[in-house]
Amino acid sequence: MSFRDEGKVYLEVGVNEVVSKDDNPNVPYSAAEVAENIVDCVRRGATAVHYHARHPDGLQAWTDDTVSREILSTAARDVDVLAYPSYVRSLEHIWALAANPPEGTRLLLAPFDPVQHIKRVLWVEDEQRFGVVSFGPEDPNNDRPPYPPELDRFAELGLIPNIAVFNAADLRWVVLAARAGVLRQPLNVKFFFSDRWVSNNEPDPDVIDFLLSRIPSDIDHESVVVPYAMSSAERCERLWERALDRGLGIRVGVGDSPLAFPTATNGDMVDHATELITARGLTPATPADLRARVGVSQEVPS
Repeated sequence: MSFRDEGKVYLEVGVNEVVSKDDNPNVPYSAAEVAENIVDCVRRGATAVHYHARHPDGLQAWTDDTVSREILSTAARDVDVLAYPSYVRSLEHIWALAANPPEGTRLLLAPFDPVQHIKRVLWVEDEQRFGVVSFGPEDPNNDRPPYPPELDRFAELGLIPNIAVFNAADLRWVVLAARAGVLRQPLNVKFFFSDRWVSNNEPDPDVIDFLLSRIPSDIDHESVVVPYAMSSAERCERLWERALDRGLGIRVGVGDSPLAFPTATNGDMVDHATELITARGLTPATPADLRARVGVSQEVPS
């Protein structure tokens, strides 16, 4: 049963991303600041929180699991934490957090961007599987597996890939991967839209309808619409409104579109999202709701 069948909405927050305090002074940098924002967002109704592990000076800590460990264990002292970091190429810090959980919590969601892993693959329709595109015996693509081996590692560690879909090609791969059984359902998907990043989906609410039309009815998913690097608050609003009208979740946060919301706090953004949700007679899903949706125990390490 989906969240919407229960009158609930998946509400995610992107608290800091790659933006600076010059963009918005409320963007958290240090582990303590990020943990404080996570706690505030969860208390205000967030289902899940996405963060970038960063050093106190704002530099990204892409592969440092110690920063994420401090963020998650600190937040877990006050709330039920369902938060996950970002990555660039290497997922070693994700494996480390899953294998040796932070105090008081454990990682459930794991970031996964098909664009970072999927290069040239074929779909073999009659066998419902992927194959490798080869341009000849010397093609280095011959050595690539037909699907990312990271997906097997996710399964071994009990992690749910949080899949970033930046365009229709990404979505096509996701749907085929679900059909092939290499992505477990329900899928956990984020649709990115931007009026500045041309690699993202065009920020037209009708594109939401198009993307949904490409997902077969037998594919179980919980999907969230993410206005990202947007210059217009009005365009963000239109995307959130259409997402809610189409049964999808939404993501807010000062890390996502600081130009559109240059003085807001993450708490302000969650409050606004909650207003949009409750105005439709719905409620934000809790972290416990999401765990139940994906069939994972709420037990955490002692």
